[in-house]
Amino acid sequence: MLVDRFPLICTIAIAALPLSVHAQPKGVGAIEVNDKVISISGNGHQRTFPCNGRKLEVMGSDHVVTTTGECSHVDVSGANNTVNTAIQAKGVLEVAGANQKVNWKAAGEIRQEISGSDHRIVRVP
Repeated sequence: MLVDRFPLICTIAIAALPLSVHAQPKGVGAIEVNDKVISISGNGHQRTFPCNGRKLEVMGSDHVVTTTGECSHVDVSGANNTVNTAIQAKGVLEVAGANQKVNWKAAGEIRQEISGSDHRIVRVP
């Protein structure tokens, strides 16, 4: 009877899926990368981007974003995001929302615009 074989058929079908299906990031929302901006929105992206003088925008929640190179401007809004970045001297760091974690470094001074609550913003050597 087909009903008796259904669990076996499902097991075979699942086992036949490539492993890469299970390794995909679970982020939801748009990511836009062009020569001027890296923009991440939605929820739960975990990515690394080469900033190379671009503006970084992280909007939404629960993202973990790391950049290589220096960003000209870093804007983090929403809640529960973690950002690890380097900012150009005289660049800008904007943080809004709640519970943002930003680890940043810069060779010189930057302008900071911080609003919201419960942030952890740390300048790293």
